[in-house]
Amino acid sequence: MGGHRGGRGAWRRGATVLAAVALAATAGCSSTTSTGGSMDLREQLAQRPTFEEAEKGYLALLVELRDTIDAQAPGLEWQADAPSQRSRSVCSAPFDTVEGAENANYSIGRGAKGVVPDERWQATVDAMLVPLREQGFSEVTVLQDEPGAHQVSVGDPATGARVEFGTKAGTILTLYGACFLPAQGS
Repeated sequence: MGGHRGGRGAWRRGATVLAAVALAATAGCSSTTSTGGSMDLREQLAQRPTFEEAEKGYLALLVELRDTIDAQAPGLEWQADAPSQRSRSVCSAPFDTVEGAENANYSIGRGAKGVVPDERWQATVDAMLVPLREQGFSEVTVLQDEPGAHQVSVGDPATGARVEFGTKAGTILTLYGACFLPAQGS
């Protein structure tokens, strides 16, 4: 019988070890609840600038990009003097469950009359990448690259924001902003 008890003791120790391993394996996981998940996402957004601070930075970046484009391709006639917010909405996933979180899109009017000449396109994009990379926009995707028709998207992998720049019948410059929380009391 003594050996049998030792067997049970070994089994209990084994079961205890297995339970501890299972508990340790799941300790880093949490159940997905609307409150728990949203709080973690809210904390992530709280680490970012406020919506208002981000908007100010985005508008300044668009001015810098417009000036860079103009230096490379003079003669464009922008439809507005300054960039502005085009639209503002709730965030997309995963931040769509965070109450109050918003994003916005920005442009300089509806773009510019005139096009960036084919021979100036790549130099213009290269010049734009300098301030974009300084602001975290580093993922370059060529959307179109044909004679007379060019479009590129440059994304910020940390936030999901992106800038689209293109030229065909006219020239567009749009910034699709990331998700942010508004300042308290806004």
